[in-house]
Amino acid sequence: MSVTFLNEPLLSEHEVDAKFNERRIALLPLVKDYISKSHIFENKDVKVTFAHKGISSLIAIINTGMEKLVLKIPLSTSHSNGESIFLKAWEATGISVPHVLENGTLGSHQYLLMEYIDAPIASSAFTREELAENKIYFQMGQILRKMNGIPATGYGLVVDGKPEFGNFVDWARSPDMQTRYDYVKGHKILGDEHGSVDRAIEILIDHTNKEISTYCHNDFGLGNLFATTPLTVFDPNPRFNNGYLDIACSIYNGIVQHNFAQEIIDGYFENEKFKPEVFHAAIMLTAYYKLPYAHKTKKDKAISYVQEYLLENKHLLD
Repeated sequence: MSVTFLNEPLLSEHEVDAKFNERRIALLPLVKDYISKSHIFENKDVKVTFAHKGISSLIAIINTGMEKLVLKIPLSTSHSNGESIFLKAWEATGISVPHVLENGTLGSHQYLLMEYIDAPIASSAFTREELAENKIYFQMGQILRKMNGIPATGYGLVVDGKPEFGNFVDWARSPDMQTRYDYVKGHKILGDEHGSVDRAIEILIDHTNKEISTYCHNDFGLGNLFATTPLTVFDPNPRFNNGYLDIACSIYNGIVQHNFAQEIIDGYFENEKFKPEVFHAAIMLTAYYKLPYAHKTKKDKAISYVQEYLLENKHLLD
């Protein structure tokens, strides 16, 4: 057999991603070794193309001439753990996801070998008119609600297959989250005029005391869906959390891209009561979680959209 790399991984231009760039390069010989020794590719001449989208994982499209498979290796050694657990759980409920053939570790990194979905990504497949005509955003809300229908027993990252924290308070007050609050406040990205993150946490504590946690995608949007029928979900950022935090993350993505989609909310809360104050508290917490990276990578326009949104909706925290 032979293994041929047809291109090289695309490296990020941002200094904050330097660690991930180093890991991409270091993983290349491990990828070649894995394919060479795998029984799945035994006696096959394999060609590998590295996808150039996404910064958090090394994605290798493996072509045997007979079929294509996808080898995904998250570059974080902790923050992306558990993806196979989440995909398998969602698949078991009837949600369309790439089927996981194998998962394990390469060096200190987890990996997934998955089926290749031969379809365009939804963000490039639909025009604005088609998004409206086909009610794509509404469908997304329905899908996310179904994804959030799986009960969990805690919050945070996946650690040894289980939630990192036993309750919402411990996650919201964790050292990682505190570092993010301090960064946003210290760099004056958000201030009192945008609303109180402490008040947002209080609202969410009260809400989560009455509800169970669930499996959250934590990055659900048009860029993480294949334009299949039904839509196929991929590339989660696995977290155990409350469903309001998951849909808030989706809407936050719409805010930073300046294409906010109310239809996602309508689809998600189609058959249940929508709580505006809980939703906005979740948006506030999501902003504090995500803004440090946006600031480090100089996403000034995206930051301004978030600031504007929080100013306009501050009254929901009062």
